[in-house]
Amino acid sequence: MASNAADYLKDVKSPAALKRVLEFEVPRERVEDEVRDIVEGIRREVILPGFRKGRAPADVIRARFGETARKEAIERLIPEAYQEALKKAALRPALPPEISSLNYGEEGPLAFHIAIELYPVVDLKSYKGVKVKTETRPVEDADVDRETENLRERFASYAPVEEGAEPKHIAVLDYWRIGDDGEPVKASRVANYPVEIGSGRLVKEFDAGLVGGKAGDRKTIEVTYQDDCPETELRGKTVKFGLEVKQVMRKVLPELDESFLKALEVESVDALRSKLRTALEAAYDREAASKAKQEILSRIAEENAFEVPDGFVAMALESMLKPYRQEFERTGEADAEAKLAEVREKIKPVALKLVKEEFIIDEIAKRESISVEEKEIEEILEAVAARRSTSVADARAEADKSDEPDRWRREIIRNKVLDFLFQNAEVQG
Repeated sequence: MASNAADYLKDVKSPAALKRVLEFEVPRERVEDEVRDIVEGIRREVILPGFRKGRAPADVIRARFGETARKEAIERLIPEAYQEALKKAALRPALPPEISSLNYGEEGPLAFHIAIELYPVVDLKSYKGVKVKTETRPVEDADVDRETENLRERFASYAPVEEGAEPKHIAVLDYWRIGDDGEPVKASRVANYPVEIGSGRLVKEFDAGLVGGKAGDRKTIEVTYQDDCPETELRGKTVKFGLEVKQVMRKVLPELDESFLKALEVESVDALRSKLRTALEAAYDREAASKAKQEILSRIAEENAFEVPDGFVAMALESMLKPYRQEFERTGEADAEAKLAEVREKIKPVALKLVKEEFIIDEIAKRESISVEEKEIEEILEAVAARRSTSVADARAEADKSDEPDRWRREIIRNKVLDFLFQNAEVQG
C-alpha cells in the first residue's frame, strides 16, 4: 500500500511570523502507482486504431499518453499531500498556496515546496469600556439657511432665456474639436452638454465664449492648455473647438410661499426651518457617533499588536491604487509606474491599518456571536430590485455575479460590531 499522504511533508520552515514553507517529497513508487491508475483509466476508455475499446495494451497507452498521465498524477498528488500536511501541522492558511521548486526527474521522488500565509492570532485585550469623546457640532442659523436653499435648488425649474446668456445661466451645447485641416476631429463631438456658465466646469475660454450667446449660435473657440494639463498630449498646445448653443435657460427657484410649503407638508417657514434644524441635528449626531466608533476601533488596533498577512495588505493596496492607475491610464502618464510606486509607499500604512481593523472586527464578531441574518440580505435585495424595477430573483442573480452579498455581509457585520463597541464604550460629550 502506498505511503500515507501525511508522511510526504518533510519539513516546515518559518521565514516570517505568518509565513510557512512546506517542503514535500512524494515517493517515486507512489507517483508511478498513480500514473498506472490513470493509464489504466485511459486504456478502458480510449479507442486506438487496430484495437477495440479497452483492449489496447497498457504499454501502448503509456507510450502515447504517459506524459499526460504523469502531469495528471502530479496534479492529483500535490493537493492530496497539501491537505494532509495542513491537518498534520495544524495550519490554517489565509490565502491560496504558492507552489515552487517542483521537480520530478528520471529518478528520485516528486519534490516541491508550498508557501502559505497564515491567519493571525488575534488575542485582543479588553475592547469594552474604551473611553471616547463625541463632539457634535451645533446647528447654526447659517446651516439652516444653506439647507433651505438646497431644498429650493432641488425643486428648481428652468425657463428659456431669449436674450444673451449670462453667468449662472444654463447653456446646453454641442462642441467638437477642430483639427489642423479645419475639419471636425472624428468622434470628438459631445452633444447636448448642459453647463452652468461660470461654474468652472469648462475651461475659461468656453465660459467667455458662451457669455452673450443665444440658441442657434455657432462659434469657434481657441483653448490654450497649461503645462500641468491632465491630458499630456494637450499640454502647452492651442486647440480649436467648434460649439453650437442649443438652448439657454435660467434656473428659477421656488419662493417660500404657501404653495411650496404645502408641497413640503409644512405650515410655515418657521416650521420648515425647525424641521430642517431637527434633521441637521440628527445628521450631526450620526456624524459624531461615526467618528467616535472609528476612534474606538483605531484605539483597539493601536493597543493590540499582531501581524497581518502580507497578501491581505497587498490586495488592499491594489484596491486603493485602482483609481490612481485608471487616472494615469486615462491621461497617458509617462511615469505611471514610478508615480504608482510613490503612492503605494505613502498609503501602505493606511492599507495595513485597514487590514488589521478587519481582523479585529472578525474577532469581536466571533467572540460576541454577531452575525448576519438572511432577512437582512433579503431587505437589501428588495431595495435593489425596487430601485432597478426588477424582480428580487433577478437582483439576486445579478448581485451574485459580482459577489455583492458577501460585501453586504461584511458591511453589516462591521456596522454591528462598531455599534456594539460604541454601546459598550465610555462615551463622553
